[in-house]
Amino acid sequence: MSEADVVGTIVLTVDGREFDCASVSPKLVTGKKPVATMNRQGRTRKKTKTTSSITLSVEVIIPESGDIDWANIEDGRITIESLDGGHRTTYTGCEATDVSESYKLDGEAMRSIEMFALDKIGEGQAAT
Repeated sequence: MSEADVVGTIVLTVDGREFDCASVSPKLVTGKKPVATMNRQGRTRKKTKTTSSITLSVEVIIPESGDIDWANIEDGRITIESLDGGHRTTYTGCEATDVSESYKLDGEAMRSIEMFALDKIGEGQAAT
């Protein structure tokens, strides 16, 4: 793995407060679907396109300064930045749909949050 593939920081911003994230897994649902129709070949031959959506699975480190009401996050922002700062991806309009807790014996307490985002903004180019 080159340095260009390594993530430098992942930050969740809510109401001006920043929270460090251990991981984020974005998923883009394209909205494309097959349409089953009756035909002699018994195969799908048509397709449709509905609205696309972005979902995020985020592992947030519980801050020492105090926990917040994670389930009521509205209009959050997740920023993923490369080590050299040359590439940044930001997900805006993030809202929580699912919240769970995670504790490890030799690690930090975490919150697992499932969210949706309204937009994805890519800035800069990844170094090769």
